[in-house]
Amino acid sequence: MPANTVPIFTLSGNFTPARITAANTASDGSGTASYTVVTAGANGTRVDGVRFRNSSATATTSAAMQHRIFLTDTSGLNPRLVGEVATPAGATRATQTNIGATSIYTFDQPIIMQSGQLLKVCQSIFASAVDQFDACAFAGDY
Repeated sequence: MPANTVPIFTLSGNFTPARITAANTASDGSGTASYTVVTAGANGTRVDGVRFRNSSATATTSAAMQHRIFLTDTSGLNPRLVGEVATPAGATRATQTNIGATSIYTFDQPIIMQSGQLLKVCQSIFASAVDQFDACAFAGDY
């Protein structure tokens, strides 16, 4: 069922949280360590941003890194870089007294995905388990 039409709003949320457990140093979308956070619905999908949050179970500091966001074509192939955000070194994972390292990328204009497109994420460094991050998109299907 299509979404509201005047004005148009998304009908339902669309996101699959991803746990990033490996590094991908490529900024061209190649490499094996990329994770899908949105698969566009049949009527298209709107994406406003992506949050990256340290999800390590170890109370120590993570490495400085880049989190990257890629958009594929309608066949789910040929990823293209559409955003990246830096997470500084020394950010401690969440404890009862600390907030874990968090980076949020908000698109200056929402991405309107076509059916079949994927939104994928990766990070540039994964030296150990302290560099584990979860990614979640702010997205909704039409």
